[in-house]
Amino acid sequence: MIALFILNGVTYAHTGAHSESHAKTWSLNKENKTFKADYIAFKDGYVSLKDMSTGVVSEFLLTDFIMEDQLLILKRHELTAHINGHFASPIPIKKSSSGLKMSKINMNLSLVILSLLLISLLLYFRNSDQKSPLAPVLFSFVFFVFVACSVEEALPETPDTAVPDEIVPPANSNTSNSSSTTTDSTTDSSTGSEGNTNDSDLLTSIQSHFAAYTGVSISADDEYFYIASYSWPEHAMGTGIQSWQEQVPIPQNYQGDNSWAIPLNPTMAETPLDTSEHLLKGALAVAVNGVPIFNVLNNRSENAFLIGELDNWGGHFGRGDDYHYHMIPTHLEDEIGTDTPLAYALDGYPVYGYTDEVLDNAFGRTDSEGNYRYHASLTVPYYIPFMMGEVTLDPTSIAPEDQIIPQAIQNAVRPSDDFKPVNGASVLGITETGKNAFSFEYEVSGTKYYVNYSWDDDCKFTYTYVDENGGTTNLPTNESIGTGTGNTETFNNARFCVDVSLGEGGSNASNDSTTSSDATDTTSDSDTTVGYSVSSALSNFTLSSIAIDEDGALLSDYQCEEKVNGVEKSIPISWANVPEGTGALAISIHAFTNTAVVETNSYLTLWNIDPSITEISYGQANNGKWYMGPNKDGVGISYSSPCNPSGNSSTYYMTLYALSETPSSLPTENSLTVDYTVLKEAIESVTLIDSIEMEYISGPSN
Repeated sequence: MIALFILNGVTYAHTGAHSESHAKTWSLNKENKTFKADYIAFKDGYVSLKDMSTGVVSEFLLTDFIMEDQLLILKRHELTAHINGHFASPIPIKKSSSGLKMSKINMNLSLVILSLLLISLLLYFRNSDQKSPLAPVLFSFVFFVFVACSVEEALPETPDTAVPDEIVPPANSNTSNSSSTTTDSTTDSSTGSEGNTNDSDLLTSIQSHFAAYTGVSISADDEYFYIASYSWPEHAMGTGIQSWQEQVPIPQNYQGDNSWAIPLNPTMAETPLDTSEHLLKGALAVAVNGVPIFNVLNNRSENAFLIGELDNWGGHFGRGDDYHYHMIPTHLEDEIGTDTPLAYALDGYPVYGYTDEVLDNAFGRTDSEGNYRYHASLTVPYYIPFMMGEVTLDPTSIAPEDQIIPQAIQNAVRPSDDFKPVNGASVLGITETGKNAFSFEYEVSGTKYYVNYSWDDDCKFTYTYVDENGGTTNLPTNESIGTGTGNTETFNNARFCVDVSLGEGGSNASNDSTTSSDATDTTSDSDTTVGYSVSSALSNFTLSSIAIDEDGALLSDYQCEEKVNGVEKSIPISWANVPEGTGALAISIHAFTNTAVVETNSYLTLWNIDPSITEISYGQANNGKWYMGPNKDGVGISYSSPCNPSGNSSTYYMTLYALSETPSSLPTENSLTVDYTVLKEAIESVTLIDSIEMEYISGPSN
């Protein structure tokens, strides 16, 4: 049940750097009492409500409320029960029914005939001098015959053929007995841009749109497809926020019956919702990397982007301790391309990036296959000014701060009701400092501050607050730290634990400060070792990669990378202490074949890297302001990941060159001709100031 996710920190919707939530006012029958609270769940006759001022969750009997509130609660619970039913078993099976039922049309006709019968009887007894019993008997006979004919016997439904929770299309989709409703042809009410297809093909296509992100999984029943994720993106977070309200992120438990539910077969609404007047609470869409997307307007109806609340990726952190976007993440197109959806709106329609096509008032259009889709726009509000599909609004929420249901629940740890904006703060980013350990870095008036936090296997969360010198006083926290706790807080969240890692090993925050790890790290030495590093014999010039363990073995997650649009994700690389006088950097990853004549395979070749750059994030070798050589096969501009099908281990060499300048013999564009051998020859024409070579192995045992 969704109620399993309830705890003293659970919240339905974010407020980010926002004002206090506009909770609903509830009324109790017997006590004649009213109070404000957010609806959480309804289970076994009890209603759970959260007092947003204290964070306390209380339970009440449904019958304690006035009838109007009871109806709202039951309506709110209806969709939640549908999701719970799906996740109660990995095999969605329709329940059998028996007994009698009357169709709505026949029932209405029966009521009309009954009314006529009563009127006829009344006139008969008032006006007839000789009252024969035949007439009323005849009327009664006709009425009951009609009612009997109107009643339909409900035959038990045949249970559907077992369908795995994870979607696997049947061998013959035309004869599939899956729990999904078969659609002979798609129209503008179908999901995606798949054209004429049945539901099995549709679901397979939807699943493929999320396939690039291993932290996301898709399941489905006959009404919704479900997005399960931890809302923990592979890119960095936080960098660039200029309006921050003390939140830092943890992964979210958007799993099981707390997954995001998206209609499989969306329907156009008769009256689209204006998102400037509705849906300021909760998500409007979910990106293909599993991160929800909220309205660009916060709950004060302010544009979150224009007032500096968003980071360089269009997201920030809410009071649910969650990370979410307020803009369409068009940067994902660098990884998945421009011809697939970037997100799905909660009304079921897909969301794409920018386009030159003519869009309607909802920033949407009907594609060549007759399917409706939304697009990102440079015009305020940037996406979905009108929610075009049919949605259900939470009856316990109040416009404009209402929300679509079903809606996944966020999993907060720190009580945030006292959090306030930190004046003058600029968020620099988040750095991974160990297993499930992170350092959140921000700057105020030239001084850097850190929120260092981590959690253990027992879901104990520890937060430590310091400045760049390790100081613990005069911290710009607006006294949000509890009285008597010093600069450290601990919280228990027994319903959540998951191991996570920043996909690219950290954000763009400065790497020249060691304060976060040296002065304040709360983890053990064994936990703080991140990746593999080597240094030059001539200086403190250092090369590192979190993809390689401390024994110099490439982690299995970075082997045999799947190609997306012909490109494999490159290994994450970082470096520090670039020597003075360096005019350009170059990188090579290569291996030597084990033959009588030594040959070289080139896995990555980069040149003309600006010396101010200190890292290449995971999968970003193809996207920098430098030039790139061919993959191992020499047929494309890309990185090649190690993948040894023979079962043997292989040795690889990563070399970082600090050069006086980029060799003039190298082309000023990407080139299939510049491999390791060509790069080495070109370097001989300039001054090699320093270099670092990292040797590592890759094999099935890693």
